[in-house]
Amino acid sequence: MNPFYDFFQRNHALAKIENAHVTKSPYLYLEDFDLYCLPKTLIKCSELRSLFLARNKFEDLHEDITKLKNLTVLAVDYNNIQEFPKSIRELVHLKSLNISHNPIKCLSGDLACLTEIETLWCNGCLLKKLPDEIGSLHNLHTLGARSNEIYELPEAICNLKKLRWLTLENNKITDVPEKFGALESLVHLNLNNNNFSHIPSEFCKLKQLRFLYLNDNKIASFISNIFEDLRHIQRISLLKNPITVTELIQKEFSNLELPGTEWQQTPNNDNSDSSSEEWETSMDSSEIDIITTDSDMDEDEIFGEYFPKISKFLLTY
Repeated sequence: MNPFYDFFQRNHALAKIENAHVTKSPYLYLEDFDLYCLPKTLIKCSELRSLFLARNKFEDLHEDITKLKNLTVLAVDYNNIQEFPKSIRELVHLKSLNISHNPIKCLSGDLACLTEIETLWCNGCLLKKLPDEIGSLHNLHTLGARSNEIYELPEAICNLKKLRWLTLENNKITDVPEKFGALESLVHLNLNNNNFSHIPSEFCKLKQLRFLYLNDNKIASFISNIFEDLRHIQRISLLKNPITVTELIQKEFSNLELPGTEWQQTPNNDNSDSSSEEWETSMDSSEIDIITTDSDMDEDEIFGEYFPKISKFLLTY
């Protein structure tokens, strides 16, 4: 690496930290700075509530980060972290955590310490399963674990009564837990590109579910009358499956998106936020971090725009 470039990057990062300290800023962007470790001066920023460290070269997070007691938002995506950082367990006020695109093979049981967390992104890691402790995150409403190697979901995931958005696209899942229907708040479920051979009957119990994506699985058949019990779902997408249905079923159930058919949006008179278009539309992952680092946005705007709201639009992150 060019020594001049290294010098410039480090001093630019230090200048941003000093500015955040002096102005008592509640947020700090240190993305794309080629940082290998947290600068020592960061601990002076005691007012920080949102810290963005994406696209650096971290292999771990130093325990110094635990001194930032007020953190509610932490993003460390696109680094080289191989184990779930133990220091994160001390950040008990975290509401949003993004550890996506790190070569993490398993999530530690320390996850259970994050009792206030509402949004968790662990997309594009090397996860083979989710820990049982995931069921302890009773405030979780957004969970993204796409593009991993997950083959089975823990029964404990059924304890997430507030979960509204779940995306497990591009994994190796063949079925859902027996009590999956207990996810009473679930609105959006993305299981594209997995190994389902059938449509689980548990989906019929998800009465708040409005968008169900099962594209690119191995579904060749379905339980008789299951679509009757799925009428409450606004859109059921079954593209790229070896499934065939009669023309009568296609006409009767307009919420189905089937191989060889074109999706036709049907009018929806439900005024609840769960049926609004924002729960269906998706954006490309490259758009996630498009927030200028010199923005004058206040903390509420950052929290709202960067994490929970924008997470709703992710279908192929």
